Amino acid sequence: MNTQSVILLCVVIAVAGYALYRYLHSDNKCSCCDGCNKDCCAKLLLLFLLLPLSSLASASPNVDATTEATELQGKKRAEKQFLALSTDSTRDVYRIPAIAKNRKGELVAIYDYRVCGTDIGFGEVDQVMRISKNNGKRWSPEVKIADGMGGNDNIFGVGFGDPALCLDRESGRGVLITVSGKCIYGYAKADYRPFIARQITTDGGHTWSTPEDITLQFWGKEDAIFQKGKTDDGMGIFAWAGFFGSGKILQSRLTKVGKFYRLYAALLVRGTGLKGAYVVYSDDMGMTWQILGDASFQAAPDSDEPKVEELPNGQIVLSGRKWYGRTFNIWTFAEGSVTSGSWDTPVNSHDVPTGIKVGANSCNGEILIVKGRLASNGKRCYVALQSLPKADTRADVSIYYKVLDERPHYSTLAFAEGWKLGLQVTDKRSAYSTMCLQKDGRIAFFYEEEPYIFNMVYVPLTLSQATNGEVK
Repeated sequence: MNTQSVILLCVVIAVAGYALYRYLHSDNKCSCCDGCNKDCCAKLLLLFLLLPLSSLASASPNVDATTEATELQGKKRAEKQFLALSTDSTRDVYRIPAIAKNRKGELVAIYDYRVCGTDIGFGEVDQVMRISKNNGKRWSPEVKIADGMGGNDNIFGVGFGDPALCLDRESGRGVLITVSGKCIYGYAKADYRPFIARQITTDGGHTWSTPEDITLQFWGKEDAIFQKGKTDDGMGIFAWAGFFGSGKILQSRLTKVGKFYRLYAALLVRGTGLKGAYVVYSDDMGMTWQILGDASFQAAPDSDEPKVEELPNGQIVLSGRKWYGRTFNIWTFAEGSVTSGSWDTPVNSHDVPTGIKVGANSCNGEILIVKGRLASNGKRCYVALQSLPKADTRADVSIYYKVLDERPHYSTLAFAEGWKLGLQVTDKRSAYSTMCLQKDGRIAFFYEEEPYIFNMVYVPLTLSQATNGEVK
């Protein structure tokens, strides 16, 4: 109800109440019963007249100025908040969502503020953050946590973009990985490459360290993860460019080495002997990284920006961006090992009869596996969620889902089968998305949506909403 309607309703109720009260205090008898007490009738009738006002007040809570309600496929209305809203149609101002929950249950949302007006690699891009302490109802003001310096040379610090985020579930530690420099991924070459930046938090994401250059762990020197020689001889492994897939860095539910549960992250890498998506892991909260498998093996060569998840049985799922769907591949650990194992054969979801099929939008999305119960019989289960636009263009961001069975081993083909279209989160122009589980059990869904290209939108969803009521 808008403000004018509220005012009009209040005036009508007040006038009607006053007229009735004057009538009951006139010399005319009240007709409700013989010899009744008019004062009692007046008070009772006024109470009934005031009930609409009480209902109106309870239905109109104070909300953040960036909050609006949105109808999600005819289901219960959910709060939809623009955490960053641009009114500039000439620039690509806000993009690339990342969100995580810290050990206290607070939500930390991080995203690009593109001072240069477009992608990282073209100029200054900053990282900004907002925090919610009450399951997304209210958010702190935007704070800058990484300040790109701009400039024309390809050096570390020109910008910081495409955030990949993880907050430790047991401590205040956390890690944020971004791309740095002034080098476009597609234009990079052996002597002109982007950088990898790392920031650390020890207080659950409230404050962050100054960005640190960790590129040499991955390339830039002999025997780095993606560079085996000093120079590119055209024969071995030599990265020309790469970056962490933005959004979620996965923290394992099962593998703990030393003080921390293991982190898994997926990178897109190109160069001599390198193509597509790769997975790396860290047992010290992002300080040092190792590759899962061998860099010479291309786990998903036709994939673009990748994500990673962990199946309940401990297998690792690689989910990569591609035209018309996703590229999946699964890593299986050797018996008794948490380091050695092997990749299966990659599968394109669009080629599987019951796989995820979307339009030719080639867009970043998120994969998340959560616990639930089947609505049909109450049986406990795990369900995999995959978000991405379903339209032919970057629009109609939706959630696809797959109820997982309890098999001890999934092949990639078996995982790629049996997906269903769940909730269509928006019918607007929309693109990248990510999600995590909130403290209250809902899913914190953080994505890009119009007007312009784009704004940062948060909406909390129940698992029942995401799966069209099949899992709750």
